[in-house]
This record gives sequence, C-alpha cells and structure tokens, in this order.
Amino acid sequence: MGDPRFPHKHYDTPSHPWQKERIETEKALVHQYGLRNKREIWKANTRVREMRHQARSLTANAASVQAQKERELLLARLSRLGMLEQGADLDDVLRMSVEKLLDRRLQTQVYLQGLAGTPSQARQLITHGHIAVDGTVSRVPGMLVTRLQETQIAYGSGSPLTSDLHPVRPKPRGEADFADQTVEEKTAAPATDEKPPEEKAETDGEKEPAPEEPPAEADEPTAEEAKDDAPAAAADEAAGSKDNSETSGGKA
Repeated sequence: MGDPRFPHKHYDTPSHPWQKERIETEKALVHQYGLRNKREIWKANTRVREMRHQARSLTANAASVQAQKERELLLARLSRLGMLEQGADLDDVLRMSVEKLLDRRLQTQVYLQGLAGTPSQARQLITHGHIAVDGTVSRVPGMLVTRLQETQIAYGSGSPLTSDLHPVRPKPRGEADFADQTVEEKTAAPATDEKPPEEKAETDGEKEPAPEEPPAEADEPTAEEAKDDAPAAAADEAAGSKDNSETSGGKA
C-alpha cells in the first residue's frame, strides 16, 4: 500500500529537462489556458497517454468479447466528457491531443461561457468559491466537465457576482458594440465597388450632352518653321523674278 506520507506521482515528467520545442509548447499552453504551472500539462498528457494505450490494447484484442465491452465503455465516457463526437472510433482516440482534455476543464469552460474575462480570472473565481456546477460550489479548476454539466455552470448563489452591477463581472457585448464594430470594418475596408468617373457617368440615368468641339482650324506655322522656310521662299522669289525679266526681254 505504501507510506501515505510519500504518495507516488500520478503523472510522468518529461524524459529530458532541456528541449526547446517542448518548453515553448508548454509555455504557450500555460498562457492560453491560464494554468498554474507545467505540472498540470504533464498530468493532462499522462491521462491522454493512458487513453491512447487503452485504445491500442483494445484494437489488438478486438476479437474478444471483453475488449468490445471496454471499447464501448471508453467511447461512451469520452463522448460524455465532450472529448469525442458521437459515432467516434478508436482511431479518433489515438489521434486525440492534450488540448482536447484541457478544453474540458472547469476553468476553460468558465472562460468560454463568458463568466470571466480571462482564463486567469476564471481560475481565481473558481478557487474563491464564486462558481457553482449544478448548484454546488466547485473549487477545483482542473475538474473535467461533462456535456450535461457544461450547461449548468453559473455563479454560486452566495456569491456577490450574481448581481449584474458587480464591477468584476465581464460586461456582455450588446448590439451597440456590434454596430460600432461593423462601422469600423466598413471604414477600414477598401472601396472596391466604386466605379471610375467615366463608367459612373455612363450608368447615370440622366446623361449630360457632350460639349461640341470647335471646328478644326488650319495649323499656323510657328516661328521656327517660318525661319526654316525663309531661304526656300527667297530662292523661289528670285527664280520668279528672273523668269519675269526674261519674259519681258523677249517681248521687247
């Protein structure tokens, strides 16, 4: 039976203390679920590992009657806890992650149901006796909540948080908040449906008549063109005067 002063641990610690990827993953889980320390992650990992081990054993002895009974009991228990969907198989148990178990903790459910603003605040409310499950106060944040108990989580009857005016209670979001959010999204979204001015003018019901263009006038030579054409004009004028003189001489 063992000495009660030295109880054995109900979880397995990591095989190596310095593993960068595991340490970063555990830090993220501690922050996401508001856990007290990494020991709670190791406990959840141990429980999930035991479930996988049981599923592998039942798969290997699937022909026996006892294995079939244990298989049905295992799947029914995980479905009742909300870790598996209805009609799941042992393969789903083998693919189960530790997040499935952490999502069913009372602390996580209190936060998801809006009874606390953060996971850390949910843990504080539970340990201080402000949360009740089916009318009974529960002070265990790591308690696994079933599907039936999930709908029965509320503030305890003797807790001052039952008052809607209590400052600790998170404020519920109303229609005004959603309306403000919609307005912000509309202002932030780029105007992709606007048409260019030309297309917009064409699609309008009343079209304005296009302004009449003035008749095209003959292009007047510029100063540079006149300067370039001056020698040619002088030569033509000299040739014309020579022809006139010859013509007048012949007549004489």
